Amino acid sequence: MASISEVQSLLRFLGSAKIPIPLAMSKVQSLKEASLTTPESLSKAPLPTLQSIFGDEKLAKQVLSTAKRVSKKRTSSSTSETSHSPKKAKTVPLNPGQELSPADVEASLALPTLNPSDHDDIEADINKTVLYTNRAPLVVAFVVQLTKYTMPTQPLSSRLSLAQAVMSMGAKAKALNLGIQSGKTAEDEGWGEGQPSVRIMGRKIAVMRRWGYDWQNNGEKPADQDTIKREEGGQELLATNEATSACSGPNNDIESQETIKGDPSTPPHSVSPNPPIYQHPTESDAHDPPLWALNLETLSKTSSYSTTPTSKTGLPIYDPHSARNYMLKSFATSTSSSPPPPSPAKTSKSVALAKEREEKEHNLARLLYALDLLFASWIDVIGPEELDRRAFGWYARVRPSVEAGREGWGGKGDVRLAELLKLRR
Repeated sequence: MASISEVQSLLRFLGSAKIPIPLAMSKVQSLKEASLTTPESLSKAPLPTLQSIFGDEKLAKQVLSTAKRVSKKRTSSSTSETSHSPKKAKTVPLNPGQELSPADVEASLALPTLNPSDHDDIEADINKTVLYTNRAPLVVAFVVQLTKYTMPTQPLSSRLSLAQAVMSMGAKAKALNLGIQSGKTAEDEGWGEGQPSVRIMGRKIAVMRRWGYDWQNNGEKPADQDTIKREEGGQELLATNEATSACSGPNNDIESQETIKGDPSTPPHSVSPNPPIYQHPTESDAHDPPLWALNLETLSKTSSYSTTPTSKTGLPIYDPHSARNYMLKSFATSTSSSPPPPSPAKTSKSVALAKEREEKEHNLARLLYALDLLFASWIDVIGPEELDRRAFGWYARVRPSVEAGREGWGGKGDVRLAELLKLRR
């Protein structure tokens, strides 16, 4: 029986062969039964065998040609390595650290908050707060708090993943629009076709449903929390054991000027009618299972197969820790309206950095609190769909002003939290 890491590697390989994710996952069981789980074994498989598995000659040829190319590169690389002085290769463990329960995962992602016991003083403090930041982290903060009201059954890990997706996809679209990058988006190239999706602030996000992720289980880990299954034509296969555990991939910081266009004809977060990737939901999943946002750009760029996972999960998802860390370090205090306080003469660099980090975290708490006040004032009046539709307009009114075009790419400016409070009902 193939191990979890072997299944993950096989799925990444099929992705590099441009096999749609749902189709790839549905064929893993058949490939396992035929002992075709590596590029080497696939490269030696007869074309009719692959055609019988994938049901399409074109797809079978795609898999075969990609397998032969990958196998050839590996053989060449291996020969090259043996001709040089031996260096111990660095290995990246798939599952480093202690495994956490869903409740622990959510606790590890907690964002800074303000104590609401003295509401009047907090509002006064927020009204005079002016942040200095760029647009991308502000988008992340908006989506994290917006989905708290429009998608209330989603845990913080899902909301952070979705927020990172909205920001990153907006950055990609803007980069293409400005000519900073060339080509097409992964969505335009057809990646993610057939995936379930949600729509947030006008942006369609491909998602994976995290069946069995019981994040409200008071820290007790369900027996099969790490098992994600899919049923296709009566076949059940194991997809990954880490999609419901903590992610700790690299920080995918993207600073950009966002242009996100809405589509008012489509409900903001209605799941597409395509069949779900995973089956066997538990009772705790109810009707709205937790979600991961799929990183289709990462998936589309794996033209050459690699065994290095895209995140700790081994899945091409937007890492919630990246979104959290990005926000924590992105909201400085503006000095345009008031000069910075004088620093003590003998303050060490480490102490100064610690104070700066603490100030930015407190500013994030102020921003999240202000967004809470804004969204809470409207949700019961206009409902989640209309709240989602209006959110981008509110973001556009308070985002920092930057120069137009390329000159404004990644530019920073002031965000006055008083302007957010003025938008309340």
